[in-house]
Amino acid sequence: MCQTILFSVCAFFAWFSHLYATEPSSQPIVLQVQERDIVVNGKKSQVYAIVQPNGTQGLFLKKGDQFNVVVENRIPHPTGIHWHGLILPNNQDGVPYVTQPPILPGEQYAYNFLLIQAGSFWMHAHYGLQEQKLLTAPLILYEPSQQQNETQDIVMFLSDFTFKNPLAIFQELQTQHAGMSSMKPMDMKADLNDVQYDAFLANWRTLSDPDVIQVTPNREVRVRVINGSSSTNFFIDLGHLVGEVIAIDGSDILPIRGSHFEVAVAQRLDFRLKIPSGKGSYPILARGEGTQLQTGLILATPEARIPSLPEKREKTAKAFSYKQERILKAKDPLPQKAIDRRVLVNLEGDMMKYIWTINNKAWPDHTPLMVKQGERVELVFVNKTDMSHPMHLHGHAFQVTEINGQVLQGALRDTILVLPKSTVKVQFDANNPGVWPLHCHNLYHQYAGMMTTLNYEGFKGPTFKIPKEEH
Repeated sequence: MCQTILFSVCAFFAWFSHLYATEPSSQPIVLQVQERDIVVNGKKSQVYAIVQPNGTQGLFLKKGDQFNVVVENRIPHPTGIHWHGLILPNNQDGVPYVTQPPILPGEQYAYNFLLIQAGSFWMHAHYGLQEQKLLTAPLILYEPSQQQNETQDIVMFLSDFTFKNPLAIFQELQTQHAGMSSMKPMDMKADLNDVQYDAFLANWRTLSDPDVIQVTPNREVRVRVINGSSSTNFFIDLGHLVGEVIAIDGSDILPIRGSHFEVAVAQRLDFRLKIPSGKGSYPILARGEGTQLQTGLILATPEARIPSLPEKREKTAKAFSYKQERILKAKDPLPQKAIDRRVLVNLEGDMMKYIWTINNKAWPDHTPLMVKQGERVELVFVNKTDMSHPMHLHGHAFQVTEINGQVLQGALRDTILVLPKSTVKVQFDANNPGVWPLHCHNLYHQYAGMMTTLNYEGFKGPTFKIPKEEH
């Protein structure tokens, strides 16, 4: 069931149905960065989009394909698109002033590399605050052996939406006047959220006009939840259904069963479930941490009644914990190996000035974290602040190995949520030379300075003058 909306996701589901019947093309896929209008609860707003010329938002490819893509900038501002979670050559990473120059208005930038992963990934702007204006899209990589008639594949792309100008929000966060921002005084703990949003979106729609996806009774579905928000962690609620989480951040895990899961900013969570027999509709909801707002999509069998669901709950969603993270286990963990280098990553901040730092430096003033090719590296994230930080390392997957002193054989991830006043250790093999961003994926924390780079010794890449501000 496809309902009309200016920011429709129906195009990519229609395109997916023909995915395996189409021969690969040697011509590059064009991704256009565009301005679009979106209607949220009856009110129009201008946002951005990443679309193919046929209307498909994002990319749906296969492991082993050549990522032959041209990004075309059709907005009146410079931009840059990062392929979040992909292990790829450093110069293909899509980060302005780190791995490439920004893509200027009217210009194109080409990417070409081999896709070596399968899983749920995404793409987003890595320039200024454009991500908040929904310059985001799914990036799904299927196994070559996957057949169309197997488990039904469903994407649930989550966003947080505001009618405000993102720069105005950031400037408000910087003010010292409590009445002009959501910040609390210095002698109080911070809220779970910096920004008060107007709505949360699933596949660019609210629950007043949800994305309704037709499913078949007794058939298994795989739902790929992508948290493409700027600063909101989500609780996933399957209602009375029971699902089985099978992948985290694009990497398989030993399955865990349940009806409630957590997915932090920039993380992905894939679960499978079996649609019950008979006619029915099954909401999959996403509740914002520390808020009453929710969004979601509805799985419905043919001719099922579609329920009307509120966008606001009576109770405020609680805070995230490490309960889920502690039980996740990688299906294919890193091989056992002695740690060659430990790297301390202190997460700090000045709440009143709204400056967020790594090892006491605010981007672009930073001291790179150094590693050497071939090393087993341990990153030690020490969160000294009262807010959580979803920490993302480009170009690598790492394994969660310790939380607050508890040793784990945890999930392979590219983004780990470090809760307030806690310590998380992760390990990875330094096998992808380059200069790689490491940053908080809360957009406003990153913009306020919580970013650095992880540099391989001896790597010679391009150098750029990094501006103090990118608006």
